[in-house]
Amino acid sequence: MIVLSLSGFLFVELDNSNLESIIVKPQQISDMTQSQRTTPICIRDNSDFVLFGAVGNGTPSNPYRLENLDVMSNLTCIIVEGTTAHFSISNCILETSGRQDTILLTNVENGRVERCEIKRGVNGISVTDSSNIVIESSLIHSSRFGIFLERTSNSTVVSCNSFYNNRGVVLDGTNHCQILNNEIYGNWYHGLELSSSCHNNSIYGNFIGWNGVSSQYWYNAIDDGEDNYFDDKISIGNQWSDFNELEEYVISGDANSIDSFAQLLEDDTSPILVPLNDLLIKHDSLGSKLTWFAYDDYPRFYVIRANEVDLIISVWLGGNITTSLDQLDMGIHTITIIIYDGANNEASDEVLVAVFPFVLSDIGTKYVVIASGITIISLAIIITLIKRLS
Repeated sequence: MIVLSLSGFLFVELDNSNLESIIVKPQQISDMTQSQRTTPICIRDNSDFVLFGAVGNGTPSNPYRLENLDVMSNLTCIIVEGTTAHFSISNCILETSGRQDTILLTNVENGRVERCEIKRGVNGISVTDSSNIVIESSLIHSSRFGIFLERTSNSTVVSCNSFYNNRGVVLDGTNHCQILNNEIYGNWYHGLELSSSCHNNSIYGNFIGWNGVSSQYWYNAIDDGEDNYFDDKISIGNQWSDFNELEEYVISGDANSIDSFAQLLEDDTSPILVPLNDLLIKHDSLGSKLTWFAYDDYPRFYVIRANEVDLIISVWLGGNITTSLDQLDMGIHTITIIIYDGANNEASDEVLVAVFPFVLSDIGTKYVVIASGITIISLAIIITLIKRLS
């Protein structure tokens, strides 16, 4: 492979194959194993777990396990109703494009959802008339309610990220539940909401910030219930982006709940985004792409533009970002990326991509460099001028 750098311009020859950018292996958000694409699952009683391929026997020590599934549907991806057996849904990627919940648990006991990515749907995870449910270490985004607990008791939401939803976590008619150590941020309306029929729930150890993106009339949290606790009564409360250290932190809503151990959640640091070199690729080649190394503690979304036209607006999970260049016509294109975190800090990069009909196969590197030298130098000059004028 030969790499020439001319005025910041990157030229790559890959032996008799497509040209592409030098790719950094994406950082993984979680340790999910390879998922298996499957169709929606509907379980109506304990015996259905085996019918749908779950392993285990439904006991506390060996629960039925639905794991490593990749479901994309316009229906609810996984429904579990009327079960008492112990079960878990783990390491799954689930997305619904319809007006359905992505996961729906109704009238169940002893269920777990863990290490899953839940996308879209009316509610990402909806739990109704249930008890002893654990939702743990999962990403929930792009839904109306990220997590919805309705008439549910003795359940726990722990170490989850709920962001880029209309509301992050909503409790309605729900009692004796715990919301612990979650990141609830960057939701369009309330981050956390407890209705008037909620009581005796414990909420602490969470990072709750920059919610109410759509309006100043929405809050990080609102509590209209009774006897809900926003600290552990000893020393642990929550971190809030709107906390004033000179005042007691009072949660919005009719309950007038207080977090006695509130702390300030701050983020005034731009996301990490490693800039890329400009790039030359062959027209009609396939597989060319750009990959940016990117990271932030509170990722939210990114925008990719080609020649000032938005190509992609997508949720950002905090890892590397890749975009294909296969759609580009011949010519010089300006590819811009802007990434935003939950606190609306941003970082950006601009890459010039030149697409030209070079013949690079079968004639050898030496001849390619000689034959294309004048053209490459000319392109480098053009790109340098573009940068100076922009």
